[in-house]
Parts: sequence; structure tokens; C-alpha cells
Amino acid sequence: MDDGILQLARSSPTSSSIRPVSARVVIPSVVIVGLGPGPVNAVTKATLDAIDEIQIQFVRTREHPTASLLSRATSFDDLYERFETFDEVYSAITEQVVTAAIEHGVVLYAVPGSPLVLENSVTQLAGDPRISVQILPAMSFLDLAWAALGIDPVNAGVRLIDGHRFISEAAGERGPLIVAQVHSGWVL
Repeated sequence: MDDGILQLARSSPTSSSIRPVSARVVIPSVVIVGLGPGPVNAVTKATLDAIDEIQIQFVRTREHPTASLLSRATSFDDLYERFETFDEVYSAITEQVVTAAIEHGVVLYAVPGSPLVLENSVTQLAGDPRISVQILPAMSFLDLAWAALGIDPVNAGVRLIDGHRFISEAAGERGPLIVAQVHSGWVL
């Protein structure tokens, strides 16, 4: 038999036969896209295509200029008010997105900027064994920063610091730093 599995098939209450059944297993999938640093023209075509094609959609926050591209998406903004820590927020996001992927087969999850820069929820989703993850790269705020500063960050030796961990990450450091995740006064 092929790589199918066996299934008991009853043709009548008193007889049975065994026949092969396809063993095709569908792994729930999450397509993660970045919404770029703000201007709509910075959103990639691959991201726009995914938004058009995938019906079940989530957006980490609507507090981003291009979040309006996802008019039918469920936002997680309420979780930031409900939980005390970002770790709790990202765990809740992960659980909701994974649950939806298991239920629907494929879902879209959109984040501000690039999904590969300072996105803990993306890291959690990518590490979840219940789903497969496809990440579509996007421009980050860093690309605009380098252009505005007129520097090559590698040649200048710029170090990226998370504002939430500024005290420990910047202590004793010399040279140029970019401080990210400064989303509110208390972080600043």
C-alpha cells in the first residue's frame, strides 16, 4: 500500500473491510507579515498579497499607520490593558493565533515594522511546535533611521538597545546607540 493509513470501513453492519486512506496531514500555518515603518509605500507586495489572500487575520496593534490595511483583522490592543507585563501579552497573542490556525488551517498575523526586529510575539510563534510559520520580511524603522542619520550602521558600529532593558544593555557602552521600544513616557 502507499503511504496511506488503514481505516476500517463497514459496508454493512455485519461485514467490514480494510482500505487505504491518504495520510495527508495538514499542519496549521501562520503567515507573519510586517507592516513596515509607517508609510504605505514601504509595505511589500508580498505582504499586500497575503493580506488579500488570507481570510483570517490578526494585527498586533492598530496603533500603526498601515494597520488600516487590515480592516477585517482582529487586533490585540485590548491585551495591553488586560495584562500587566508584555510577556503575558505575547503569550496570550501566541495562544490566540495558534488556536485560530488550528481551527482554520491558515491565518495571517501582522506586526508593525519588520517581523524580524524586536518582535517577541513572532519569536514565540516561530518556536511553537503546533504550527508552521512563514515570515515575510519587511522594512523596519531602522532602515529609515539609517537613511535619516546618513550612516552605514555596520561601519559606524551602531548598537541597537531595547528601551525596556536600557539600564543593563547600555551600561558601560561607548559609541553610537539606537534605543528602540520607546513607546511611552515611562520607558523613556
